Amino acid sequence: MAVKLAPGGLAGLVARRLGAAALLLLLVLSLLFALLQLAPGDPADRLLDPRIGSQQRQALRLAYGLDRPPHEQYLRWLAAMLRGDLGVSIGQSRPVAEVLGDHLGPTLLLAAAALLVQNVTGLLLGVAAARRAGRRTDHLIRTGSALLYSLPTFWLALIALAVFSYHLGLFPPGHMRSVGAGELSPAGRLLDLLHHLALPALVLGLAAGGATARFVRNGLLDNLGADFVRTARAKGLTRRRIVWLHALRNAATPLAQIIGLSLPFLLSGALIVEVVFSWPGVGRLTYDSVMQRDYPVVLATTALSGLLVIVGSLLADLLQMALDPRLRDGA
Repeated sequence: MAVKLAPGGLAGLVARRLGAAALLLLLVLSLLFALLQLAPGDPADRLLDPRIGSQQRQALRLAYGLDRPPHEQYLRWLAAMLRGDLGVSIGQSRPVAEVLGDHLGPTLLLAAAALLVQNVTGLLLGVAAARRAGRRTDHLIRTGSALLYSLPTFWLALIALAVFSYHLGLFPPGHMRSVGAGELSPAGRLLDLLHHLALPALVLGLAAGGATARFVRNGLLDNLGADFVRTARAKGLTRRRIVWLHALRNAATPLAQIIGLSLPFLLSGALIVEVVFSWPGVGRLTYDSVMQRDYPVVLATTALSGLLVIVGSLLADLLQMALDPRLRDGA
């Protein structure tokens, strides 16, 4: 039976969330713009040889609008952003949209692989812990998941790099492809890419998978004591069928929110992982741009991160509504 939404229900929810998020994103970007302006030094110093004369330096500042007062630079930047113009990269002398496009694909690939690792690992470990609640297996899984979640991502990445790349030699130490990978067959290029992707995705996904495992465990334990589970047992259903088809389905509503909110978390963690593994994504681009004081690129990558937080939060709400009709009624 179709569920009726309240007048302006779903559309109103989306509009309210997007409006509030847009204002918050503008505030964050404005604050970041001010902080970049207050940072010591001149972006032109990063680009020009010290022996170049003042005329060339002034010409560069004029070309990028760095000669104007900060408030005028802000208004010009804001007007350009509202038109969809991200500006020109100071460090690469290319449109920021083009620079961002070159690095967005690798980051989305890494985040997608890490999200798969997070959810598969968290789901399997959470179910295993819930089915053996109070036993040794449960204690080991809870301890291990808490340890994974509490470890700093950069430390975990460095340890994984030292052990699995340099000591055991199981994975490449960095980059997205091997030298000469372009000469391989399509299948060879795919295997080479997966070989480079495996370790950073495991590091990023396992760190978040610990929290997912604990969340799945607690959600299942809450549902395994419910009346519908006792009814299913009385009907003679196996424990495995009860856990996977009944209890887990009812625990999926809050789990959907965790999955939606994992996207911005994974992308923020990808910045550290990309730097450690020399992965050519948006995180590595942000780090390099901060070091070069490439204002347009830093602002664009921050806007992208904020946008993904908005999308992730909205996606989490929509997934919850899809799984729980009661939420749709009250939208």
